[in-house]
Amino acid sequence: MARTRTLPEALAEAAQSQAGYIFVASGRETRRSYTEIYESSRRVSRALRALGLGPGDLVALVVGDAEQFLTTLFGASVAGVIPASLYPPATTSDLPRYLAATAGILRSCGARAVVTTAGLQPHFDALRSSCRDLSFVLACETLEALDVPEPGPQPAVSADDTAFVQFTSGSTSVPKGVVVTHRNLSANIEAFSGPAGVGSSTSDRAVSWLPMYHDMGLVGMAIGAVYGRLSAVLLTPQAFVKRPVEWLRAISRYRGTVSFAPNFAYDLAVRRVKETDLEGLDLSCWRVAGCGAEPIHAPTLAAFAEKFGPVGFRETSFLPSYGLAEHVLAATFSPRGRGARVERLSCDDLTGQRVATSATNGSTGEHVTVVSCGLPLPGHEIRITDEQGRPLPERAIGEITLAGPSVTPGYYRDEELTARTIRDGWLHTGDVGYLANGELFVCGRVKDIIIINGRKYHPQDLEWGIDDLAGIRRGRVVAFGTVDRGRADRAVIVVEPSGTVPADVLTDAIRRRIVDLYGLLVDDVLLVPRGTVARTTRGKVRRAATKMRYERGEIEVAAAGQTGLYA
Repeated sequence: MARTRTLPEALAEAAQSQAGYIFVASGRETRRSYTEIYESSRRVSRALRALGLGPGDLVALVVGDAEQFLTTLFGASVAGVIPASLYPPATTSDLPRYLAATAGILRSCGARAVVTTAGLQPHFDALRSSCRDLSFVLACETLEALDVPEPGPQPAVSADDTAFVQFTSGSTSVPKGVVVTHRNLSANIEAFSGPAGVGSSTSDRAVSWLPMYHDMGLVGMAIGAVYGRLSAVLLTPQAFVKRPVEWLRAISRYRGTVSFAPNFAYDLAVRRVKETDLEGLDLSCWRVAGCGAEPIHAPTLAAFAEKFGPVGFRETSFLPSYGLAEHVLAATFSPRGRGARVERLSCDDLTGQRVATSATNGSTGEHVTVVSCGLPLPGHEIRITDEQGRPLPERAIGEITLAGPSVTPGYYRDEELTARTIRDGWLHTGDVGYLANGELFVCGRVKDIIIINGRKYHPQDLEWGIDDLAGIRRGRVVAFGTVDRGRADRAVIVVEPSGTVPADVLTDAIRRRIVDLYGLLVDDVLLVPRGTVARTTRGKVRRAATKMRYERGEIEVAAAGQTGLYA
């Protein structure tokens, strides 16, 4: 059985190896060994402790740069304080609204300090008057340079202490901070790195462009590399979004063997990498191409394998998986070297009888393809339950529940939500799926959470984010996610306009506001007649009913010929 290691212990052990990080940004690479990262982290630790921060204090990290983020997170961990990752602003065009939303999170978690960039430091300083627990706002550019003497005995960090808190993206309405202990972290990494998962060794090299506030990027790529004492190449998310081929070029150039990404990344590579970009690529080194964090679509994986097969990519390298932050990261992994296993299901049985029945080649009814996410990690359990929490047999559709050492002890300072989510040791994920021969197939979500490009968004946040825009009837906004068969999730916003702003101007304003606040491109904006957005007797919008009408094509737009939509 693998030894439980705290994050500071894992980093100290990695510092004895020859491995490290290669940070790639703006065409430049910076190589930092784990020895250097460890020394930098110790300087950060001494600086935090010299300020009077210690065990139980929460430090919020609002940092986009991977090297600065990791050095600060490791330093906080060594100091015994609790680092919490918050997503940085996507743009600075609507910074006041971003700061107001983030202030709510800081107040709810009682953050003692914020570590951010020098550019954002003055803005967070201004929040201290409204965040009574916030004592320090520090710039990460100067924190590491403060080489102060050791302020006292090094604090002891135990396996059951909190390693970090990860807040869900856009959690402005009800901030959800997932607590990850060192025991959780160690158990999950050891399980997914072992023979039943990635099967990693010190000869592997990870390559990632995922941001550090994304659990797949932070745990799966960056921290996982430290525990495994293997090197990792970390690109910027902006480099991938601008030119997806840079991800593949990094794998080819640095001989990357392990790289994970959401489904949308593989789809974007298929659509945006040109045939001329393939020249010089060699993906034969890529032995584990992980896919998770959002619904996995079989056509996307097939198209990727077909396009990049000529430059060495093997379809058997695909490793579909399922996980969530409340389980640290991974919960299930497909058998390595098999590729994607796909089932073709009858839609009638899936939606009517709630069972997964294979659709035969000769069947005339509609069908859907579902990708296996594999088996539970060693030492972990999975079961499918009905609405009363009773276990269901194989191929019955129900809620996915998980148990084992990776399950979070709860949400930070939220006992009520913790009690609802974790019952009798089982994590109720809110996701829907079924088991077949012990393997998990994910069919959808119970919760209203929208997952776009691997990030989770609460519909309430999107609704509240635009509710005060001129031209919108207050309280008559509904947001939801929808899935077109064979495509990625799509974000939809339905709005009742007041009639004071032209439709095209209002539609553009809604899109810009959501991009500014959350970095999310909304797929469809519908301006609808009054009374379209139904509400409950308690005044809440009927989100599910509106979504159902949208998917049936029953929603009428406000003015014929001026819908504000784009394909």
